[in-house]
Amino acid sequence: MLPFFLNAKTISDAWFQLIYNIFDNSYEQKIQKGSFEKEQYRLQYSGIAVFIEHPGEDMIPVMPPGSTIPAPTTKEYIEDYFANYLMDPQLAENETYKYASRIHQPMPKGGTQLERVMQMLKETPLTNQAIVEIGSPEDHDICIGNDGKLDPPCLRLLDFKAIPAGNDLALTVTCYFRSWDLWAGFPTNLGGIELLKQYVAGEAGLKNGPMFVYSAGAHIYGYQEDIARLRTLKPKK
Repeated sequence: MLPFFLNAKTISDAWFQLIYNIFDNSYEQKIQKGSFEKEQYRLQYSGIAVFIEHPGEDMIPVMPPGSTIPAPTTKEYIEDYFANYLMDPQLAENETYKYASRIHQPMPKGGTQLERVMQMLKETPLTNQAIVEIGSPEDHDICIGNDGKLDPPCLRLLDFKAIPAGNDLALTVTCYFRSWDLWAGFPTNLGGIELLKQYVAGEAGLKNGPMFVYSAGAHIYGYQEDIARLRTLKPKK
């Protein structure tokens, strides 16, 4: 099975195209480990590579007028996700990690991981080293969810790069998810990451640019299949 490649204008556009095409470009995976293990199945792409030209515009998937299908996210939820899950490293009592605790992890030589990346982009914008690591080898042992089961980060890295944009430089971000709930997670995750990119661009004195996203585990769950088919008018064959 070939990976699925997509050029999209906005996050909402990318979300709809991925949901629309998943029924003809996926395989059914029984969940042996992870969320809903031994309870659900996934319809999963073998891999996706998505370019989003204007990720700062139209982040919220829109449901058809008169539809009773709930939108998978909201502007308020994305802003809360950015503020609390990407920017606030403080862990709750039962949390072993969250993305922010990795993004803002203190570095041995001072500053946090994100602060060091922003300084690098400000001083040497044409660098290939401005990477924020979310995942680590220890995740196989230490990342236990509230259910007591192993739950390593789905998002593994954020790779910031400045690319030519006319006479200026525009900041891009490339992200990789090991596993990705396309229906509910995709628009919130990317909306929050876009807000983070805008923040980094402002701190580094760069224009805001496009987004590149990859995953070898992008999927919808079985319980989401009916509503996804209803939204895309793709009946079961």
